[in-house]
Parts: sequence; C-alpha cells; structure tokens
Amino acid sequence: MKRFFYTILTLTAVLMTSCDEMDPQDRLIYVEPPQVSRAVLIEDFTGQYCVNCPRATEEIERLVEEYGDTTVIAVAIHSGPFSKNQGAYTPLYTAQGDEYFSHWGLSAQPVGLVDRLFSSTPFDYTDWAGAVNYELEKKAPVSIMVEAEMDGGDNLCHANVEVIGLDSVLVKGKLQVWLVEDSIDSFQLMPNGSREEHYNHMHVFRATLNGAWGDDISVNHGQVVQKSYTLPMDAAWKPQHCSIVAFVYDEEMVKQVVKCKLIY
Repeated sequence: MKRFFYTILTLTAVLMTSCDEMDPQDRLIYVEPPQVSRAVLIEDFTGQYCVNCPRATEEIERLVEEYGDTTVIAVAIHSGPFSKNQGAYTPLYTAQGDEYFSHWGLSAQPVGLVDRLFSSTPFDYTDWAGAVNYELEKKAPVSIMVEAEMDGGDNLCHANVEVIGLDSVLVKGKLQVWLVEDSIDSFQLMPNGSREEHYNHMHVFRATLNGAWGDDISVNHGQVVQKSYTLPMDAAWKPQHCSIVAFVYDEEMVKQVVKCKLIY
C-alpha cells in the first residue's frame, strides 16, 4: 500500500544543478492523493422466515451485476421477528444484528439502509436503486484499504485497515469493521410460501471486529490512519467464504465502504 504522498527529486536532477544551491522548498513535490471510486453500503435487514426477503436479495444481485461488487456492497443482517420462530432463533441470526434492528427502529422486513442516508431512514428494496444512484454522484472523502488473513494456528482473523483522507476538510466519524460470509447453505421461506432447504445465503453478517458502533476516527487531507483488529473465528464459519467489510460513517451517512476477501 502506498503511504507517501511526497516524492523527492531524483539524484540526477540534483547533480545537474552543479554548484547552484537548490531551495529546500523545491526538493519536494506535493502529489495529490488519488481519487477513489465511490462505493455504497446496503444494510439488508432480513430473516429466514421472511417470505419476501428473497426478492430483496434478487434486487441486490441485480444492482451488483449492474455496478460491480466493489461499488455496491451489501450486508445481510439476519434479525428481527422473521429470524425467530416460536422462540427459536434461525442459524443465521445474531444478537448483534438484532441490536442494530432495534436501534434503527425497524419493524417490517425486508428493509434496508442505503449508506445510512437521511438519519438512517429505512428504504423498501424497490427504492434501493434510486438511493444507490443518488450516492454514486458523490465524491468519496476517504479511501479505505484492508488486508485480512486467518491464522490457522490460533484460529484468529487478523485485519489491518488504513483510512486515507481525501477531502479538503477534516473527516470525523466512526470506523466500523465487520466479518461477513458468503455461500451459506441453509433454509429460506420463499415468496410462493414454500421452504427452500438449500438456499444460498450471501454476504451474511457474522460479527463485528470493533464493537457495535466502531471506533472514533478523524483524518485530514493526505493523512493515513491505521487500525488493527483480531477476531476469534467460529467453528461454523468457513474462512474461504469470509470477507471483511469496513466503512467510515458519521451521523449523516456512510462516507465510504470497502470489502476485502479473507486470506487463509
């Protein structure tokens, strides 16, 4: 990863000046941090007993196909009333996901947050495309880089995150880091009322690496902030299907998001 935004004039150029002294100010050339493509986070609050939730999944698949999986990044948060049946939790339910569901005051499913816009107003899945288009018009104020690997010896996931400031003003907010898993074979109720026993669940929220709401972060233009995290891997999770999703957000919206495969 490139951590420097200044470059020194070459030795050849210095020698060519002969006996002329070079002003120290001329020895460094400022290089503008590169702009990065905007990515959009969809937090899909879903459940295995939600008959309409597969329709929301299809909409995510359509958006990913249209924009690419590095531009539209979805996280399926199994939570709420459709993740329980007669008091029993489904295999993909998490208590952390339920905390998010309650915090945002959600009730119906499927429903999603798109970059936590408009004070985290929930969107019906039929409105996600419009919200994604709205967000892609904006410039990303930060760049996020993630390296993630699993140490098989201690069964730990290690994630290193770098946040680079791109905006002309200080960016202040929270850095959130999640573990998600793809290609989970489990049941799902379908829109026709049937039960699909081998439904392919994608981008499922498994755990947070830095608490429910992340870490405080502030980054100036050209500044690099580095964070490192460790998470014990559950035996039920398949590391070859796991990724890290990292995003920076504030009270208004998600500033930028990135997804990185776990190396194992």
